[in-house]
Amino acid sequence: MPTQQRQRVILARFIYFNALIAILDAEKYELKLKMTASESTYESFAEWKIRRIPAPAKAPKDTYSQRLKEWVLSSIGIDGMAKELFFYLENSKVATVEDLAKHVKEAPEDILERVDLLYSTGLIERLGKAYYVQEPLSTSIVKRLIPRITESLRTIAKTESTARSDATYYHMMRGRAFSDVGSAIAACREISRVGGSPRARAIGVHSYNDETVEVEGLVSDYGQAPHHLVIITESGEKIIVGNRNSRGADVKAHSIIVKGDKHE
Repeated sequence: MPTQQRQRVILARFIYFNALIAILDAEKYELKLKMTASESTYESFAEWKIRRIPAPAKAPKDTYSQRLKEWVLSSIGIDGMAKELFFYLENSKVATVEDLAKHVKEAPEDILERVDLLYSTGLIERLGKAYYVQEPLSTSIVKRLIPRITESLRTIAKTESTARSDATYYHMMRGRAFSDVGSAIAACREISRVGGSPRARAIGVHSYNDETVEVEGLVSDYGQAPHHLVIITESGEKIIVGNRNSRGADVKAHSIIVKGDKHE
């Protein structure tokens, strides 16, 4: 390929990938994940689109199977040339990029983005330079596409959660440390008896997602059956703290620090 043509292809692909970041379509639910393998090597992009579109009518029956496949592909963002390439692979069993390019009468470098889309969506497999369809659409979606989207969302949520936790991870608090809520309650009672306002900082596991969390605030209440503390955070959130095996608590604590004054 001549140098100028290669440069144009590289520039076109660069513009295409950057345009993906700016896409906003109200009729589509889109998830774009930018994965940087190394700043000094390369960047790869994966994009998944999920559309809510009406299912095809069952009549006429003789075309329903094909129309259903087209509906499935459109529902997960596979359109135009990408859809044509998928059907060609499905019928031909195996093909290289050159074979696919010849089928759609395009240059191999001009179809790579569509082939990558099919591969990142999990609809086709790759062996060396050859691509092929291994399983039915529904199986590919359940086994590959759904886990990839789910894992990406989990990673996003975990990153945000970790960032919030790290922001105050090294915040120090003086006081008495306890490994069970019952002992912490006794300390809170003693502080209240002498006219103080007990504060507590609990480190434990969130009851709903098993992630390690840390909460701190004024102790507004406590109880014995089962042992629990009610902590009001700086933001006004009410958190119920219980022991490691507590049921119904927001946080199952393994360490609790109690003090009598915010500036102690």
